[in-house]
Formats: sequence, structure tokens, C-alpha cells
Amino acid sequence: MTEEKSIYEQMSDRIMTSGSKMIPQLFEFIANKEEAILLMATPGTAEELSEKIGKDKETTQKMLDELFHKGLIFKSKKETGTIYRMCRDLVQFHDATILWPEAPKSYHDMWLKYMNEEWPGYAKIVEQVIKDPFTRIVPIGETITPESKIEAIDDVMTILDNARRFAVTNCTCRTIDGKCGAPLEVCLQVDKSADYSIERGTGRELTRDEAKALIRKADDDGLVHVIMNSKSKQNFICNCCSDCCQTLPIFINEGVKIVAPSRFSARVDADLCTGCESCIERCFFGALAMTEDLTAAVDPEKCMGCGLCVPVCPAEAIELYETRESESIPA
Repeated sequence: MTEEKSIYEQMSDRIMTSGSKMIPQLFEFIANKEEAILLMATPGTAEELSEKIGKDKETTQKMLDELFHKGLIFKSKKETGTIYRMCRDLVQFHDATILWPEAPKSYHDMWLKYMNEEWPGYAKIVEQVIKDPFTRIVPIGETITPESKIEAIDDVMTILDNARRFAVTNCTCRTIDGKCGAPLEVCLQVDKSADYSIERGTGRELTRDEAKALIRKADDDGLVHVIMNSKSKQNFICNCCSDCCQTLPIFINEGVKIVAPSRFSARVDADLCTGCESCIERCFFGALAMTEDLTAAVDPEKCMGCGLCVPVCPAEAIELYETRESESIPA
């Protein structure tokens, strides 16, 4: 006879992490039994959910507000009223609840344990079942050679030009790990995600110019800009390190492709290269190496087109050029 699953195991199933030992424990840490029942009753309006769980609307609303604060509930305003739903997947659960303002260190430590012990195996499964990686690297447009075709989605600055609202939050990956010492308050939220983080109190609103300055600073600090792998939808611009990040280390160390490259690759003009090796030190992906002629050369199979090597070249010998069609980016 099959043993009945606990409600926390059911929650784990709902975000597609069936079989995980730690995800149910994380849910149990952050949500008591009554809150878990409410989460599993979603989606619905406060009135609909109050009927489902047998509590009055005022009590239900207070519970929903607390779960929104913790990062377990998301809401959308419809003509019929505000619809509440539980976090839909592991990424939302991870990113939203790590920024829970009252999260104790023990909660963050549980997430770090999960990332070290269970995440690598889960990421390999995700790589096999998804058609395209859900995130993509994007450079600053000025690092791209002028003869390349640059679309709005190819330049992180143009993405900011086309957004209406901006907020910055702490990097969730470095919040729980932080072993590299890179800046913490660097994750940009745009449009709906900015609305969400500002309302929840986890994000600090920025002007467009402040958002662009943050990108410049992240670039100077050697952080890779990562966005949603979509032409039509952008919610965030992560500025990622090679140590703590959810996606880059597992790609760099194990080749698990859950982040897509930009449409560009670096190219070195050997006639201009002085052999200083600044670009080699800068590259996360081991895509640059010295040749017998003591000039740098790019391995196009390894280059992810982040553009971080371009501004550190004192001889201005490096530029990005188009190597992938725009059709490579999902709609």
C-alpha cells in the first residue's frame, strides 16, 4: 500500500520537484499547515479561497498577505478581482522566498544545501526536457561590431530603454552563498517584476539612468548579464558571477546548458593584440587562450558572447560579431 504524501510533498509535486527530499522541508520551514492548505487551494480570489478552506474572508486575506510577503503567493489583478496563486516552479520558489525579509540564516543555509546536493541533478533533468534554456546571456550593445545586426533584445541597454519601471533586489544566489565577494544588490527587475518587488518591499525603485549605471558597474565588476530567453517578455536582468550563480557554474563545470549564449561571439584582431592576457583572466568560460604567436585567440565553441572581454582590452583588439540568427531566440 502506497503511503499518502504529506501536504509539503504535494507542494513539491506541484512545482515539479517530485522526489526531492529537501524541497518539502523548505516548504515546511516557511509555511505552517494552515498556510500550506491555503497554498494548495490556489488559484482563486480571497473570497473563493476562503470558501475552499472554510475560513472567513478577513482571516484568509491576512494569510494571503503574509504568504505574499514570504514569497509563496503571487497575485494578478483581473476584472473579477485579484487572483492569488502559489509559486509555479522551483525558480520562483527559490528567488522569491530567499528574499523574504525575515528569512533566518538557517533558511538560507537549507537552500544552500539544496543547491549543493540536489540542484545539479535536477538541472540535468531540466536540460533534457526543455526545448530551449530559460535564460540567455546578453551583452552591452557597444561591444558588438557595427556591421552586425543588433536587435532590441540583443543589447541590455536597449532592453532598459524599452522598459517602463525598474527596481533592484539582492542577488538570491549570492544571498545564500556569497563566497565570491561580488556585489549583492545587483539584480534588476523590470516592468511587472519591478512592480512586484516594490509592492512586496524586496526591491528598491530605480530610475532608468540608475538602472543603466548599475549595469555599467556590474560590467566593470566582471559580472555576466543574463535575461529571459524570450523575444517578447523580459522581467529581470541578473548580473551573474561564476561561483554562486544558479546557472553559470553548472554550465562551466559540468556543461549543463540551462543558459543560452547571446547571438554573438568574440573575435580578436591578432594584429592589434599585445598579448597582455587581460581578456583571458576576464573570461568565465575558458574561451580565450594564447597562441604560439603570443596573441589571444577565441574558441567559438566555448564563447558565450557576454562581451566582458571587450572593455578590458587596452589595445581595443576585441569585438563581438554576429554568429547566431535572431530566430535562435524563442518568441
